Amino acid sequence: MKNNLSETISKVYELIGEHTPLICDCGIYCNGKCCTGDDKDGMLLFPGEKEYFENNDAYRVFFDERYNSFAVSCKGSCIRDQRPLSCRIFPYQFYYDKKSERINVAPDIRAVDYCPLLKNNIKINKKFLRSLRISALKLQSDPQCLEYIKHISSILTDFNII
Repeated sequence: MKNNLSETISKVYELIGEHTPLICDCGIYCNGKCCTGDDKDGMLLFPGEKEYFENNDAYRVFFDERYNSFAVSCKGSCIRDQRPLSCRIFPYQFYYDKKSERINVAPDIRAVDYCPLLKNNIKINKKFLRSLRISALKLQSDPQCLEYIKHISSILTDFNII
C-alpha cells in the first residue's frame, strides 16, 4: 500500500484484511452489480484515500456533489487488496449515532434495494462483521475520519427520511 494513505485508513485496511461479507464471491448473486454503474456512480473516499486513487490509472476520482465528497469508480473489476474502504465494507456503512456518540456499523441504506445480501437475508460472515465493528473504533479515534462519518451519516439519514 502507498505511504501517503493515512495511518488510520491503512490500519482499517489491515483490520478488515481478507474478510468479506461471504466466504465466496458475493458477486455471483448479482453479477457484480455494485461494481457497475455509470459516470456518476462510485464509492465514496474516506480521508487519506483520494491521493492514492487519483494516481492509480485503474480508477477515476471525481467529486460527488450529492455527498460533498470525493468518490472513485473503476472499470468493473479491480485488484481486491487495492479497493477503497467503501468497497471493502459494502454492503455496510459506518454511521455516527448522536445519542451514543459512537460510530456504528449497519447496512448501507443505498444498498438495501438492490444488494441480494441485504434483500434475501443471506447469512453474513461473522468475522467480516467483527472486523467492521473493530474498524469503527479505530475510525472514531481519528478526528478527520470521525468528522467525515458524521458528515456522511447526516446525508444518508436525510436520504432515508425523504
